[in-house]
Amino acid sequence: MNQETLLNSKTKFENHYSENESVFSDKIPPTKIITAVSKPKSFCIGMVDIVDSTKTVDQLSSDEVPKYYEIFLNNMAKVVYSNNGDILKIMGDSLLFYFRDTCNPENTRFLDAMECGFSMINMHDKLNNILERYMLPLIDFRISFDYGNVTVMKTKNGLIDLVGPTINTCAKINTLAARNNMVIGRTVYERIKTFDQFIFKRIGDFEVRSTHSYPIYVISRKWTN
Repeated sequence: MNQETLLNSKTKFENHYSENESVFSDKIPPTKIITAVSKPKSFCIGMVDIVDSTKTVDQLSSDEVPKYYEIFLNNMAKVVYSNNGDILKIMGDSLLFYFRDTCNPENTRFLDAMECGFSMINMHDKLNNILERYMLPLIDFRISFDYGNVTVMKTKNGLIDLVGPTINTCAKINTLAARNNMVIGRTVYERIKTFDQFIFKRIGDFEVRSTHSYPIYVISRKWTN
């Protein structure tokens, strides 16, 4: 998988909405550069973020930096695609992705997202073996998931993006995850808490406002003999 593949995913995302007349409107007022083109829709959003990448990248040469990011981003993107997810965008040293089938509130749709997270964790050793072959620093990462409303935005030149508090929350709770582990927000927990293959542990709250807290959970597999 290469950068072209990631760009094709972005095109796929844009086409998915542009072909849906109930979601899209091509009539953008000329005075607006960016406009909302749909009512909010609910999706499960995921983020995988490199730990301490700024310090690491600062020690790399100009030739090593792109290789370092390519190895990380492409291996994580493969995991997303193999679990029926789609790449949304690259944000600095993190990959943001989503699961379009979770717009259907049927709880089993969230299994793909959770399996994606576990597969990323299982990818850690393989990822570092690849980095070692190129004599690049090893990587640790954190994974987070949240669920809720996002809005499709479109720029004057046709670029598509998702924005909203769900994406912001997913990014902010990411720092609560342990290295090479994942956390989920309450809205994801409420949809999968009855699944007996998982163990959940509440690790704290994310302060949305001074009067409102949002529970965060670590999720792990329940192994059986």
